[in-house]
Amino acid sequence: MKEKIKKLIRTLCSMKCAVILLIILALACTMGSFIPQGKETSYYLETYSEQAAGAILLFGLDDVFHCGWFIVLTLLLCAELLGCNVLRLSSLIRRTKHGFTAAKAVSSHRETAASASGDPAELFQRMGFRKIRTEQIDGREVRYSVRNRAGLWGPWLCHLGMLVIIAGFGLGQMFKNEYTVYGVPGQTKTIGELNYELTIDDFSLKLREDDTVEQYTADITVTDTKTGEKVSGSTSVNAPVSLFGMKFYQNSTGWAAGVTVYKGEEEIQEALLCNGEYLETEGKPELKLMLRGFYPDYARDEQGNPMTVTSRLDNPAYLYTVYYNDQVLGMNVLMDGERITVDDYAFLFHDPRPYTLIQVKKDPFTWLAALGGLMTLVSLILSFYMKPEELWAVQQEDGKWAVAG
Repeated sequence: MKEKIKKLIRTLCSMKCAVILLIILALACTMGSFIPQGKETSYYLETYSEQAAGAILLFGLDDVFHCGWFIVLTLLLCAELLGCNVLRLSSLIRRTKHGFTAAKAVSSHRETAASASGDPAELFQRMGFRKIRTEQIDGREVRYSVRNRAGLWGPWLCHLGMLVIIAGFGLGQMFKNEYTVYGVPGQTKTIGELNYELTIDDFSLKLREDDTVEQYTADITVTDTKTGEKVSGSTSVNAPVSLFGMKFYQNSTGWAAGVTVYKGEEEIQEALLCNGEYLETEGKPELKLMLRGFYPDYARDEQGNPMTVTSRLDNPAYLYTVYYNDQVLGMNVLMDGERITVDDYAFLFHDPRPYTLIQVKKDPFTWLAALGGLMTLVSLILSFYMKPEELWAVQQEDGKWAVAG
């Protein structure tokens, strides 16, 4: 029974098992990158075929990194890496301390790579072996040297580095905080429940020749409300900025517009609405206005649906909905300069501009994942550039030296 258990442990801690687990996890991560994560069930049913959507939902591919089987496989890989390191640690320490002995040189001297007369110290030095030890075995003088002994630890450190990376990523997913802040230049908003404020200093869009968005960049300033300290930075797509231990990602963009509310001819309210936001009318909160969409270059398609021809502000139009006591009172497209009138109240959209949506992540275990990455890098240097090498010379009866390594 004990032998079977030992055999099972050796199998689980083998390189073959680790490679299989890594391949499965790599495929899962690839699918998690191509399949949009965290969407509603209806999204997958509408976007994919019936069979594909069924498979995505059945195997949890709509939330790969949090589904049960992915977590179990990750834990198995961690256990495999840990077990592999634990099992090999004692033998690795022995090899580091006693990996070479003079007796080994004597027993191996028949496999002579070369023969030399005179003191072989010059040969050792020329081949890069600096520390030479001398012993007497069975009446023979033995010279031997070992270099790059640290290279023995390369694979072991690589396993440990991968384990630390996984631990850092897993703990980060469990304890990280994510917030979303959106607005237009000049606005300052609080970051979640944190004691920080984010000010959007500037926001720019870079368009391609075909008028599609190539890049968008936000210049931001983050203020610590407790100390008053301010730090500025710039974030763009695929180039987040780190401020106060948080990462700021340029996530997406949309359109916003100013709204002026009139009662009769008197201006009573001014506000800024982003797509999807609504405004409660001052003095009449049951009357609400929502900006549902914006078309910078308004037109209609063949079915009569609203669309935009370009991203330029050539013919701006606003899709709105008016609510009264949470009931839809009306919905339509309003051209620039036109007003919506409800009883004594009128609403005027104006000054359309793009807004930026910035995702803020605070991960307390980023340092652990970074440490694992550094350990893995060091392990690769040890494995590929510090390969352990041995050289020995055994003196023969005729005074010559049998040299091997």
